[in-house]
Amino acid sequence: MSKRSATTQRASKYFKAEEGNSAKCEMSKKLLGKFFENNCEKVAKALLGKFLVRRIGDKRITCKIVEVESYFASEDKASHSYNGQTRRNEAMFMKPGTLYVYVTYGMYHCTNISCGGPGDAVLIRAVEPITNTQIMTQCRSKHSKSAKEIVGTNISNGPSKLCQALHIEKSMDKLNLMTSDELWLENGDAVPEEQIICCKRIGLSKRSGVWQNKPFRFYIKGNKFVSVRDKPAEST
Repeated sequence: MSKRSATTQRASKYFKAEEGNSAKCEMSKKLLGKFFENNCEKVAKALLGKFLVRRIGDKRITCKIVEVESYFASEDKASHSYNGQTRRNEAMFMKPGTLYVYVTYGMYHCTNISCGGPGDAVLIRAVEPITNTQIMTQCRSKHSKSAKEIVGTNISNGPSKLCQALHIEKSMDKLNLMTSDELWLENGDAVPEEQIICCKRIGLSKRSGVWQNKPFRFYIKGNKFVSVRDKPAEST
């Protein structure tokens, strides 16, 4: 069996109309409003295993979400929305299911999805490529000094890496994931509760106070595309 055939078979369970590029069928499989209206932590866990779909030109790229982080508005000092709504974080206060894209270190993008209460959002930390991996590699290579750096899991095992691989940029901030034909979410693989690791979020400063160690990062145990494993959390 060819590599192309194996990929098609793997995807066919969920994407029976992919080869025909049926926009009508794609619309029927999108996750809609009720999914995003839940509590931020519940949405984060529910996103694990879901498919993040990106269309670039006439090509459809499919990835499985394997790692996320929750950020709450009212009390979470690590959240961009902790001090209320601003021009930068406006998307976090928009309709649940809205994309919030921000720039970090002046050059890298991170993508989040608004949910639950106003200002709550889930950061997508890592995805596993399912289809059209070669396009993701090409997109990543535009931001890398060497193609050798983009091998294996390095293609999308981090929040900025996945944005590069899926060509998600600041211009996509405030995108409605329920109506967009550029980027959307679909049902994917069910992830049993016992396979979800809950641990502290990554890269938070001491200014976050007690929120620095809150267990609001969630990932699929054993998935090789997870950015950083938390071995103590996995052993509990």
